[in-house]
Amino acid sequence: MPNLTKTKKIELSEKIKDEFLNSDVIFFSFEGSDFGKLQQLRDKLKTLGARMVIMRNSLIYFASKNANLIKDEKKPAMFKGPTAVVFVKNQDEISSVSKVLIEFSKENPKAKIKGGFLSRNLISPEIIKQISSVGSKKELISKLVGALYLSLYNMRGVIEAPITNLVYVLKALKEKKEKGN
Repeated sequence: MPNLTKTKKIELSEKIKDEFLNSDVIFFSFEGSDFGKLQQLRDKLKTLGARMVIMRNSLIYFASKNANLIKDEKKPAMFKGPTAVVFVKNQDEISSVSKVLIEFSKENPKAKIKGGFLSRNLISPEIIKQISSVGSKKELISKLVGALYLSLYNMRGVIEAPITNLVYVLKALKEKKEKGN
């Protein structure tokens, strides 16, 4: 995006602002990453319904400010250095996208998560790391369903136990009477 006119910058800033308002966003530094690794990362993110774009920090900052996502007049530190923006349209996938980015930053030590916006709130890299450890919505629902099923199964055993014990006692009494006759 070399030599953008002021009009073009304003147009791009408005488009970015709209995307910020309609998605969750994660910013990360991609220093030390070659094109091949970035393309692999893009492909992984695409399968999760996320889109990665490399943008100018000034455009990101002004779009964030115009969307009222940043209240402070001072430009945050996350808008320094090379920045890639990951737009996550499906809120259910924020955890999976965070995991992919955390793995990428482990494989590429210079690449770092800078922060982002979750439900239009500014979040730190630490929060993104916590989100990545939670698991996706599907994983959490399956764990909940498993726990509920196990509870019901155990409860059935507790409810059936007295009836089963009564049957064994009656059977033993019957056998005792039959032997006593």
